[in-house]
Amino acid sequence: MIQTNKDGLVVIDKPSGLSSFLAVNITKRSLGVKKAGHMGTLDPLASGVLVVGVGKGTKLFDHFLGHEKSYYAEYEFGYETDTLDLEGKVLNQNDCDISKEDIAKVLPTFMGKILQMPPVYSAKKIDGKKACDLARSGQEVILNPKEVEVFELELVKKLGKNKFGFNIRCSSGFYVRALGRDIAQKLGTFATTTLIRRTECCGYSLDKAQTLEDIKAGKAVVYPLEEIK
Repeated sequence: MIQTNKDGLVVIDKPSGLSSFLAVNITKRSLGVKKAGHMGTLDPLASGVLVVGVGKGTKLFDHFLGHEKSYYAEYEFGYETDTLDLEGKVLNQNDCDISKEDIAKVLPTFMGKILQMPPVYSAKKIDGKKACDLARSGQEVILNPKEVEVFELELVKKLGKNKFGFNIRCSSGFYVRALGRDIAQKLGTFATTTLIRRTECCGYSLDKAQTLEDIKAGKAVVYPLEEIK
């Protein structure tokens, strides 16, 4: 169905390997709107719910600023890359044999309000420039910890030696990659994020999301402004 109303929100199931910026641009071109912007970025390697405001929907950013987000993430312990995910180069590694019981002992320390150091390779702004851009250019990146909140943190399953899956419900501004790093530090080892899938953002879950293929095919569903809570 071709959407005639082009002021509101488009909920995308962003694929892994695509930047949020490019996903927004594809949506913008496909709908033929002049303005479009996302309500919370996703790492290029992450997939899942990306909420995009189109037309007058771009004015809703402040409305969604404090909304909770939910993720499924997988961490592999024993090594750490500079980006904290599979895109980077291995910086640190050690021999370890992490068990579910080991993780269960430290997870409670990450519940509630915590101070979290953002990853160096992130969209965090320093004097108007992204930290990741500064890092890639070889400049020193100095960040400060930020208070975030974790509402739910569940160890879902063991996927293999030193590899585990987690469900996370957290506040805006939370970095999933940083959580893996910090859990590993508590366990005396390192960790790399191997998968991130956002399952909910701004009150929209995956069952409300549509593929970019559908959007490019003219089947985009725009949630109108009057239906947005």
